[in-house]
Amino acid sequence: MNTESITSNLSHHHHINPSSWVLLAALFLSSLSFSLSDPRITEAGLYCGTTKAPLKANYIPSFTKEMESLSQLVTNHNWGTHFVNTSGSPIPIYGFAQCFNDLSNTDCLLCYAASRTKIPRCLPSVSARIYLDGCFLRYDNYSFYAEVSDPLRDTVNCTSQHGTVVDETERLELEESVGRVVETVTNKALAKGGGFAVGEVEGVYALAQCWNTIGSDGCRECLRKAGKEVRGCLPKRDGRALNAGCYFRYSTNKFYNEDGDADGKNGEYVLFHFKQGFKFRSLSRFPRDL
Repeated sequence: MNTESITSNLSHHHHINPSSWVLLAALFLSSLSFSLSDPRITEAGLYCGTTKAPLKANYIPSFTKEMESLSQLVTNHNWGTHFVNTSGSPIPIYGFAQCFNDLSNTDCLLCYAASRTKIPRCLPSVSARIYLDGCFLRYDNYSFYAEVSDPLRDTVNCTSQHGTVVDETERLELEESVGRVVETVTNKALAKGGGFAVGEVEGVYALAQCWNTIGSDGCRECLRKAGKEVRGCLPKRDGRALNAGCYFRYSTNKFYNEDGDADGKNGEYVLFHFKQGFKFRSLSRFPRDL
């Protein structure tokens, strides 16, 4: 959907649901010179499948319908799975989206909207997955929800804006701290965190997030694997493990929220209203649980 179609649609509808406003926000908030929150929309990884939908498969309308359904689920629950198989398309679409547990509902919606605008770059591929630093989105032509790992596509991202530790003493200290925080956060996520945990050890911060669909055993397997993989980023100051069933990150800079409320900002966001040109509109608080 381009800008012209967005503005056209808005001019004909007076009532727009919150998820639609958030999608608009993701498209245009990047042009603002100020920041009201941190939905962590940095792209950590994008994978596009090699199988393409035939031109006559009517795939794009089915894809759009799937993304809209996921958008409503994320609006209500911060995550969701959905399946669509329309009569006009021979290719089923299984979708999954999940925000990390420390994001507020509003930041979650912004993160999902950003992933939703990026993942169409893979079309007409019948499968794709995108990892942002605050959420995950995937679609495929089979039910993948219980997948813990993917030997072909699981990867690490060791890109670090904070550089690499060069000093030998500091490097050894970083290695020790990363090892300890990985173990601490993993154990916390598995013991009582419901597949999610954050933590800090000697100035190294970490976040572990399992997808809600893989179960406790799958989460254990995925995080143990991710913990080993992410250590391979040392002596970089940042590292991410991007697996089929989970995400793990460490950094020497704190990047997560402690209480899942994005520093208390759970709603007041300046979004765009296009009904008659560009106007600012304050969107009231979204409920976290509907």
